[in-house]
Amino acid sequence: MRRAFLLLTFAAITTSCSPATRGTPWQDVREVTPAFLGGTAASSTAAAAPRASDPSLAVDGYGRVVLTWVTRDSAGADAWASVSADSGLHWSEPARLNITPGKVSSYTESRPVAAWGRDGLLAVTWAAARDSGMFADDVAVRVSPDAGRSWGAVTLVNADHTDPRSTYHGFASLTVLPDGRPMVAWIDGRAAAGGGGEPARAEIFASTSPDGGVSWGGNTRVAGDVCPCCHIALASSMRQTGVIDVAVAYRGAANDLRDPRLALSQDGGATFALDTLVSADRWKLPGCPSVGPALTMDIGGGQYAWFTGESPEDDSLPGRPAPGVYMVPWRLGVGPLGPKRVLGDSLGDPSRPLLARFENGTIVGAIGNAADGAKRKVLALRKLELDGTLTPWLYLGSGVKSAAIAGQGARNAWATWAETDGDGTRVRVARLAGK
Repeated sequence: MRRAFLLLTFAAITTSCSPATRGTPWQDVREVTPAFLGGTAASSTAAAAPRASDPSLAVDGYGRVVLTWVTRDSAGADAWASVSADSGLHWSEPARLNITPGKVSSYTESRPVAAWGRDGLLAVTWAAARDSGMFADDVAVRVSPDAGRSWGAVTLVNADHTDPRSTYHGFASLTVLPDGRPMVAWIDGRAAAGGGGEPARAEIFASTSPDGGVSWGGNTRVAGDVCPCCHIALASSMRQTGVIDVAVAYRGAANDLRDPRLALSQDGGATFALDTLVSADRWKLPGCPSVGPALTMDIGGGQYAWFTGESPEDDSLPGRPAPGVYMVPWRLGVGPLGPKRVLGDSLGDPSRPLLARFENGTIVGAIGNAADGAKRKVLALRKLELDGTLTPWLYLGSGVKSAAIAGQGARNAWATWAETDGDGTRVRVARLAGK
């Protein structure tokens, strides 16, 4: 099997529209891809799994990491999960999450994602394919009470899953609220039920579980006029007063404007009364952008990153930003703070922004071309320090198609990505240790 270089290079070029960079982001980068995915980490699995894609991961407070991915064969697609409790040295045997083989709908923007809760609670959500057509999916959730050793039943959380007319659901995002309740949010096409295919505009709905994923409550409407084909990001925090704030980052769709937006709840996800335009890029596109935003949240706010692209019209309007990846801090009750930053320095054609929290900063990521002229797609990562400075980009992989990242403690991080491998894809995992 072809093995691409894990660590390609560091790159730092300071431009007038980008913040100064300094230092190096990580001292040690180690590949910890499980053996059953073609890596070197120890596993008792005798045979390699089918070629994998659409990876994601999440880390809990004890350093356990869960990796999710998708495999495909003639029966369709399956979602899998594996857990490591020793920094990727060993991984648990892969657990297939969907009960019926082949019934997972997954691609870069809408793939299985996981979240950790208290006392080893682990939840995963994905789009579960129906038998009735290409866009006929429901939102499935499955929960493990013991860090992935056993799994409960699969629950379909969209309340209209028994309605044959309402078929368009997916792009799910998942978190566990500070009070321990799992929460899932997703893009929903029930307002266009019976129309067939992908709707021009959709809504976002959410649901929470009061009992660790055993049962799920009703569906709360989060936002309307939503881009139907871009993933959303979900995050939460708790104030000192005990109030739980929930934020959902998404891309709008009203009048075909694909600008980034932020919906906020100040009552633990019961209602979403606030909705803010993050940046008036005026990206007008009648088609599907297929690139959603990224979000972090701490007490009072966080960071927001998004991609804006070229428009077939209106590019001459004053204030239209150049295509690229941008980031801005945001605060509750205020919205975006200050001018947005462009993140494209030393990275060609950046897209698919990623964000993850450290205890003392933020991991910033994007997929783009390495700055050596070779036109190889890489996963580029850097750190945003608390003082606002950015480290140089760290390039990982080659031929990267999708990726996910997670912070661990004050300096360490995890990254996973899918890259081209001959006529297919493979998943790789790396642990990044800082100072």
